[in-house]
Amino acid sequence: EWRVCDVRCKFGYDDDRKPDASFGMSQQPGTDTVLRSMESSQYYAENNIAQARRRGYTIVMTTSLSSDVPVGYFSWAEYDIMAPVQPKTESALAAAFISNCGARNFRLQALEALEKENVKIDSYGGCHRNRDGRVEKVETLKRYKFSLAFENSNEEDYVTEKFFQALVAGSVPVVVGAPNIQDFAPSPKSILHIREREDVKSVAKTMKYLAENPEAYNQSLSWKYEGPSDSFKALVDMAAVHSSCRLCIYLATKIQEREETNPAFRKRPCKCTRGSETVHHLYVRERGRFKMVSIFLRSGSLTLKALESAVLAKFKSLKHVPIWKQERPKSIRGEDELKIYRIHPVGLTQRQALYEFKFNGDDDLKRHIESSPCAKFEVIFV
Repeated sequence: EWRVCDVRCKFGYDDDRKPDASFGMSQQPGTDTVLRSMESSQYYAENNIAQARRRGYTIVMTTSLSSDVPVGYFSWAEYDIMAPVQPKTESALAAAFISNCGARNFRLQALEALEKENVKIDSYGGCHRNRDGRVEKVETLKRYKFSLAFENSNEEDYVTEKFFQALVAGSVPVVVGAPNIQDFAPSPKSILHIREREDVKSVAKTMKYLAENPEAYNQSLSWKYEGPSDSFKALVDMAAVHSSCRLCIYLATKIQEREETNPAFRKRPCKCTRGSETVHHLYVRERGRFKMVSIFLRSGSLTLKALESAVLAKFKSLKHVPIWKQERPKSIRGEDELKIYRIHPVGLTQRQALYEFKFNGDDDLKRHIESSPCAKFEVIFV
């Protein structure tokens, strides 16, 4: 549910108004069409971004961080990720909850291969069941050192509740699934990844080593006590704004961009030159918000450091509270100081913003500002 959004928007049907967007294919010219799904494109090919575009969808909302408005399985509100670690009382090393025995990847073969490597696994799901499945999953996982977070497809960014429930439980996830699962890890050594069948032997060896060495095992869960990485916080913070609201912000931004192509609008002053010095007027907003605020940079200070300083100064002057502040667990909300994780041009996908985009030094930033009148940026605070 969502109650507050930076954009006033309404979902529903209204005979008197043409919608800005519709879910599914619209018959009204000029109306954006939205595909929304949390299913893997390996099972539902229409969820592949390129295929959705070919079918005519102008806005794609899937688990992919490369989609226009990602709809992931993660959020601070849904998962008590920082829940305390409980004693590991089960004799089996790992627990599995697998019910779809016809998955298109090798997850069942991986389970069988782990057992052949003498990794004892308690299976509560419909596949390879050896324990009564009438249990509460997360509470059960808390008693195990490892949890088999085996997805039904190995697709980039397709990371479901299986993984996040293991994090909540404080049970080290052993993953078959997204090839980029490390992007979702709360710390570098917090997960084990079976990328392909040949990895099973080495992963089994690591599981047994960690189980027999408490100090090494505890390092895998150190993020529970010290806090997760900034990259993990930046990822999960995205969901502090409901996907429906993020869709509205995305649409409002598109509409605004179209309006700004008007010749009269293009004449707005974006810089002021006096003598040899030019002052550039830039705009910035926090990710998850629509409204922009103004900052100004002098031509002699078009540097990454100056941009970051100007952004911090502006938001501090506004006594800005990050949008995720009330969503995060109290233990990792931090103090009142603002900390910048990324500053990037408006219009990037979350994959680009979080993992791929980076200005290649001060000269690259300078070229961007000089070639983009009234350049717009988005800031991610952590």
